[in-house]
Amino acid sequence: MNSKGRVLSSMLLVSCSLTALSSLAEEPANKAPTPIKIQDVKNRQFNQDMQEVGKITAVDSTALTFSASEILQKKYFKDGAYVKKGEVIAALDNTQAKAELRKSQTQYKIEQSKLQRMLALVKKQPDSISKQDIENQQLQAHLAKVDEQQKQDSLSNYELIAPFNGQLTNFKYSIGSRVSDSDTIVTIIKNDPVEVDYSISQKELADAKVGQKVTITVDAYKDKNFTGDVNYIAPLVDQSSGRIDVHAVVENSDKLLVPGMFAKVTERSHDSHTFPIVPQTVIVVDGEQRYVWLYDGKGVSKQTVALGENTNDGFVAITKGLKVGDHVVVSGQQNLNTNSNVKVENQDKSKLTAQPQPQPQPQPQPQPQPQPQPTKEKATPKSSSAKQAKGDVNNEAA
Repeated sequence: MNSKGRVLSSMLLVSCSLTALSSLAEEPANKAPTPIKIQDVKNRQFNQDMQEVGKITAVDSTALTFSASEILQKKYFKDGAYVKKGEVIAALDNTQAKAELRKSQTQYKIEQSKLQRMLALVKKQPDSISKQDIENQQLQAHLAKVDEQQKQDSLSNYELIAPFNGQLTNFKYSIGSRVSDSDTIVTIIKNDPVEVDYSISQKELADAKVGQKVTITVDAYKDKNFTGDVNYIAPLVDQSSGRIDVHAVVENSDKLLVPGMFAKVTERSHDSHTFPIVPQTVIVVDGEQRYVWLYDGKGVSKQTVALGENTNDGFVAITKGLKVGDHVVVSGQQNLNTNSNVKVENQDKSKLTAQPQPQPQPQPQPQPQPQPQPTKEKATPKSSSAKQAKGDVNNEAA
């Protein structure tokens, strides 16, 4: 009786196992494909750029002073104003200078009038005036003219003139202040263009050329690139740093770059390399390993990759593991495994005609489906027999 009971128990376990296996076999066939999107791998050229930190400087910057000492009478501009070359920025009181000029003009007229009378008299009476007297008067008239011209020129010393187009900064005196010819009144800076001063290592010197393009960025405008041209490479190595000074001129018509700013300078090398690129978001990190999911027209598989440089538009260079034309999964990869049944939502049929998508679907169905059906048919009577046998055992026991 015990032996018979053990047989019946074994039959029950086999029946349950077969039923469970039947359910598991049916599950993959009924599971919906995982939707994915793919993108073709493309190449991009990468340059080996040199990056340095520099400083924005003004091309021209001059402290302006008067050439005379007097009371500051007028200021035609304020701090921060832009002026053009030749414009008057400020003026001193020139009342005394004008009086001196009028005096010189009067004296010149007197001396010139004397000379004209002497010449007229000599013309009528040749021996009335000596040649020496005429020459002396000519000299006096000439000296008076020179003095008048000097007084006229000195009036410009009472005006502060812009030597070039630029912006004014740091006015130091107010109207009514007495200033001397050694006092700085205001500073003018030329900020279009500007220069960026930086230095390079001796190793980088071979790639540096006058006229070479550089890209400049500053913290104030992180999303904006400024373009410049190298206009100076120092002929000597700086003994304190062991580096070479370089200047680049940068257009600044919108006046965004301000002298004194720190700048990041990118100098493009002549060497370049081409690498496949993929979106940075498709890279899967697994410890030290980096991989992507590839679609081959049938299914998906992992592909280990080596990463290179990141780009500003969201891509990353792949130095090893991919080639142009590979189909990388760009959406849905978080739900994938190597046995995943997938459906490509953005598949370009013209590119993947060798393995049409409908073909892989019927292949797994013939294998699992025939097995569970006979199993279920056999399992049912075994289960009934077991119940009957169990009932007989109970009756006998009773």
